[in-house]
Formats: sequence, C-alpha cells, structure tokens
Amino acid sequence: MPVSSLASLSPSMAAPSWIDPVQTFLSPVPTFEEYPVMSISRKSQFLRSFATAVCLVTCALWAAAPTQAQTARFPAPAALASKGSINYCATIDNPPRAYFDDKQQPIGFEVELGAEIATRMGLKVNWVQLKFPGLIPALQAQQCDAIMQELFIRPERLEIIDMVPFSRTGQQIVVRRSDNTPGTTLEDLGGKKVAVPNGTTIHNLAIEANKKLKESGKPEINLVVLPTTTDTFQQLATSQVDAVGTTSTAGAYYVRLRPNDFKPKGNPFGLIGTGIGIRKGNNDLTNAIKRSLDSIVTDGTYRKLIERWNMQGMEL
Repeated sequence: MPVSSLASLSPSMAAPSWIDPVQTFLSPVPTFEEYPVMSISRKSQFLRSFATAVCLVTCALWAAAPTQAQTARFPAPAALASKGSINYCATIDNPPRAYFDDKQQPIGFEVELGAEIATRMGLKVNWVQLKFPGLIPALQAQQCDAIMQELFIRPERLEIIDMVPFSRTGQQIVVRRSDNTPGTTLEDLGGKKVAVPNGTTIHNLAIEANKKLKESGKPEINLVVLPTTTDTFQQLATSQVDAVGTTSTAGAYYVRLRPNDFKPKGNPFGLIGTGIGIRKGNNDLTNAIKRSLDSIVTDGTYRKLIERWNMQGMEL
C-alpha cells in the first residue's frame, strides 16, 4: 500500500531543511510485515482549546491504517474495540523515537512500538500531534486515549495519570564540536545561552540550576525556551545558542547525525524510566497495553525495534 503525502502539513510541523534523518543517519528499512503501513490522511484535524494553566496547543491527526484485518491477541476495552482505533498523543519531534521523515511521515521507535501494541489489541492508530506541555492535559480532557511519548515516570505524574514503562532515558548537554570550554554540568553553563524544549525535565533542571547559581552569586544560565527539540538543535547549528539541554536519546541521535558539528558535553545524567501515559481509572486499557507490550518483549519484537532505531542502552 503506497503511503500518501500530507499535503496540509504546515511548515512548522515538517522536518527542518537542514536535517534529513533517513538519508544521513538512519538507513531506510522496510516496515515489519506485522506493522500496519502508515497511511497519512490529507485531512488535518485541530483539537479544540481547553482551559488549563498549561499553554494552549493545537494538534494534527494522522491515521495509521492496517493493510489487512487485524486479530486482537489482547482485546482492547469495548469503547476502543467498537471504533477500531486508538488515539495516541505525541509531539512527533523527538528523533529517533518519533519524528517526521523527509516525506512528512511519522516514523521512529515509539511510532512503530505504538503501532505494534495497537495491532495486538486489534486496533489501528491515530497519531495526535501536540506540544509537550499539552500532552497530559489533552489526555485528561479525553482528546486522546494514551500518550505514546518519552514521558518520564515521576511521582508527581503518577499522581494524575497511570503509566506503563517501555524504555529508559536520561539527560544530556550537547555543544558545538568547536566548543572547548571547561565544565560538564548545567551549573557550569552559567552565563551561556542554553536552548531547552519547553516544559521538559531538562527545562526544570536548568531552572533549579539557575536558583543555585543565583544563591552563590554566579552568572545564571541564559535559558532559551523553545517549543520542540528540533528547534533547539536548529539554534545550536546556527550558533544562536551555546548549548542544548535534551534527553540522552535525542542527544545521541543528533551527535551521530552530525558528528562534525555537535558533541556531548559530559556524560548522560539522571537515568529514568519512560512510560505510556493512560488516564487514571482506565484499568482495562492499562492492562491491555501491558499484556501487549509484554508479548512484544517476550517474542523479540521489542529487541528488533531497539536495534532498528539505535536505541541500545535505553531498553527496559
């Protein structure tokens, strides 16, 4: 089944012109036979605004349609089974986990893992793109059924949503290859311009680092808060910032993508589990996702995906 182009994709959602992930880092690999072929709808659907302290966002919806009838190995809750699909919220801007290729199709580790989980529940997938701060509010407002994202499993999040662990990650500082300044921590970046994605853990850690720097009378980090991970690396590539704070997964991806331009500053820190977010009380869906994921790990499909997307070290 050919994959249609997304004619209505806005420039802000497209992969930036300076990066061609498929050609320069990840070798194209045929889609696993058991995965639904990603069919991108030409119709963009924008979610209604909802009242929340977190910034308002809009999102686009893409449907991943199966090529053949699916048999549910781990039946989904009746409400999802009746409509035959599951809506995943995601930023789709975080390679190699989830991002757009040069044909504006969502690809990546989480895209394929989410599709495989859905397939084993007898469902097709709708991907709902949102900015990171809007993910949990959208889930709570029932704009999607689950969050398929590099979402850190933190106590405060577990108070408001349920989470099914599926990988690990950490934090990483990335600088230009020519950077020879000393230091390897966030606090060592005092006085420098550092780009971070809005609402992320590294954003919050940088704010805490600034508090310590201020208390000690040292120059604070000049934080440049941007909507997406892609935006932060565009700023670094064009020398508009001195460093990027990101996840260790994304940091490794961009360093491998452009080894002559970027390098890690210090080692990854703060290793933590990541999980699929599900609304509190939706136990049937939580259990179905757990069972599906367990089978994916047991039969070796999970390992294939880890290796396919160069995610070694980030597995469960």
